[in-house]
Amino acid sequence: MDERPKPLEVIVGEKLSAVTFVLDYWQLQFDGPSINALTRLEVSADGVVLRDGNDQFRNLICGQIGKVVVSVALTRPEAFTITFEDRSEIRISLKWEDYRGPEAMILFGQNSPTVVVRTNN
Repeated sequence: MDERPKPLEVIVGEKLSAVTFVLDYWQLQFDGPSINALTRLEVSADGVVLRDGNDQFRNLICGQIGKVVVSVALTRPEAFTITFEDRSEIRISLKWEDYRGPEAMILFGQNSPTVVVRTNN
């Protein structure tokens, strides 16, 4: 039986410790691993759902800092979804029309392989 965690699940149990806004992408930093989100983001919390570009998006995504990840789901070609302990979510789009380059996201694990996600892999 293989008990190694799946590469994208390395953030489960980790706390979101920082959100960095870079020129045309976002960095989600956990207690060790990090994700470069290279496509559109959507945040759902407290009954509010906002996409990047909304004037309150920054407040809603930063409100996720300090929350612990309870699950992740990769649903192609829709999104990579990060669900937190209070059922709030961050979704990284995998829809082709939301791409700015060849990848949707890159996950950098502390003791695990780097994972590049795009719709066709």
